[in-house]
Amino acid sequence: MSADEKSKSINDELFGLCEKLYFHEVDIRDKVNARLQMPFAIGVAMVGILGFMLQNLDRTASGTWLHVFYGCYFFSGSFIFLGTSYFIKAAWGTEYQFVAPGVFWTRYKSECYGFYQHLENADELARDAFRSMLSEQYGRTSSANAIANDTRAYHLHLTLKFLIHAGMYATFALMVFYFSGLNKQEKDSPVRVLITAPIKLEKSMSETKKIPPPPPPPPIRYVQDNRPPAPLKPVPSEPSSSGR
Repeated sequence: MSADEKSKSINDELFGLCEKLYFHEVDIRDKVNARLQMPFAIGVAMVGILGFMLQNLDRTASGTWLHVFYGCYFFSGSFIFLGTSYFIKAAWGTEYQFVAPGVFWTRYKSECYGFYQHLENADELARDAFRSMLSEQYGRTSSANAIANDTRAYHLHLTLKFLIHAGMYATFALMVFYFSGLNKQEKDSPVRVLITAPIKLEKSMSETKKIPPPPPPPPIRYVQDNRPPAPLKPVPSEPSSSGR
């Protein structure tokens, strides 16, 4: 293999490597963007928990557990603030570099052929110049994008780290909030009843209509051993319906 062929083979391998690295860093950029959703959801959930505890905190409570709660609450909020700052750095402000659009490379290819057209091997020289310039741009942009992806990944790592610390303190604060009597919703409070209209008491039909008592029962029969039984008086017959 001659020196020219060996040099051409090395340039082809270098071009293929730079091209793979370029698209690899572009793919990493999309993955980092997708990973930003998880810390955002965790941060929003913890802010909601802290807001719930602050809204339902019994302001009249006192004691050691109240100071413990305030301490955990403060540390949790501080770590959430730090995580939010690094989340903003990971999500915004990062600059990426990309190769020029295809229309510019088509024009550049024509310029290369026009620049070497007076030479014998103009096609080969124009192709080598085109691939060399494209390989150089692949390498330059992939290197810049690698640094940008590493920086964003580091900021994302710090975001998750501080959110984990905030979650630990928020969990302990929530336990103190519920089990030490700081939740004002769990305490008994008098129920206030407002009467906006007079109350009408309606009696039932059984209370308003009086039912007459039944007729008196038959007389009791008294019997002694030393006396004859008293004769039974005949019961008067009821008047007939014919009117006799």
